[in-house]
This record gives sequence, structure tokens and C-alpha cells, in this order.
Amino acid sequence: MILKLKGCKRGIELDMLAWWIIGIIVLVIGVLAYLIFTGKLTGGVDFIKNLFRFGAG
Repeated sequence: MILKLKGCKRGIELDMLAWWIIGIIVLVIGVLAYLIFTGKLTGGVDFIKNLFRFGAG
């Protein structure tokens, strides 16, 4: 990790925030890949469609 020692503490926070965002994106991609490969993604999509269809009907 690159530490900025000139009194700028915000640089460390932004650096850590970037790693958190990258980690969350990788986690979401991994979960989506798992759901696609196991075939469970279609059930989840149907469930979400049914939630939105409830109010339209």
C-alpha cells in the first residue's frame, strides 16, 4: 500500500475505498458466475419479475 506521509490522510482513505469497491465488484461477478453455471439465475429473475408484476396487474 502506498502511504502518503505529507499530512494528507485523505489519500489513505481513498486508496482503501478503491480496494473495497474492487473487492465488492469481484464478489458480485463471482456470485453471478456461480448462479449462471448452476442454472439458478433464471429462478431469481422470475422471482424479481413476479415482484414487479404484482403492482402492474
